[in-house]
Amino acid sequence: MEEKRRTALAVAIIVVVLLAVLSSFLPTFFSGNHHIELADPSAADSSNPTVTGPGDDSAITVRIEPDTVQTVIASLNRYTSYSRTVSAEYYDDNGGFLGTLTAQVWSDDGWTRTTVSNADGSIEHSIVGDDTLWLWYEGETSYYSGPADAVAEDRMQRLPTYEDVLALDKDAITDAGYTEWEGQDCIYVEAEFPLMGYTERYWISEASGLLMSAETVSDGVRVYAMRSYDVVSPLVQAPGAFTLPDGTVLYDPSL
Repeated sequence: MEEKRRTALAVAIIVVVLLAVLSSFLPTFFSGNHHIELADPSAADSSNPTVTGPGDDSAITVRIEPDTVQTVIASLNRYTSYSRTVSAEYYDDNGGFLGTLTAQVWSDDGWTRTTVSNADGSIEHSIVGDDTLWLWYEGETSYYSGPADAVAEDRMQRLPTYEDVLALDKDAITDAGYTEWEGQDCIYVEAEFPLMGYTERYWISEASGLLMSAETVSDGVRVYAMRSYDVVSPLVQAPGAFTLPDGTVLYDPSL
């Protein structure tokens, strides 16, 4: 079991490093120059959010559609202090259930702790902060540490990232809009990749800026489904969340 965990940890480290290298080549579409106020989804003009510049009383109406949705998403304000639970389900190409993993997440002021319960029963812990990633398995006192890229906190939660959505080719985006997902106002994005035979769908909360749900369908069969729930902001309690297995406290949200 120890050898299996070490092998899995080594694989996870390699994946994180490769993702960091790949992400460095992705274009960034983030902009802090605008704020978007979305209309009531029950209103007739719910697909027309208002975009305003800082200190500017004027407003520009932007309709949420495939060629504008990335701009809308890039302008959302993402929670900087929160806790939540994330689950992800995996299926084979025939729709056969492969397993579920669950992630508990605590995030505050640029620091994110994620505890992932994998389908095989192993528990993986990670902390991302100060441009560094720490990674270890339950019951171990040793850990990996190394550079973290800008999307490491999402990757460790097993989530698609903002960069994944914002880097989509506009020609691949086939549907977009302002919708409701489990009682929350969300931005919806759908992208199709005919040559590879799959479709991706995303629901991003207008209030929190967090990805609330996502799914991947391959040749009409769902192979991945993710959902986020129990979101609490700001982070209220996280005793020991940012402590390494050797007792080193990296960050204390209460300070």
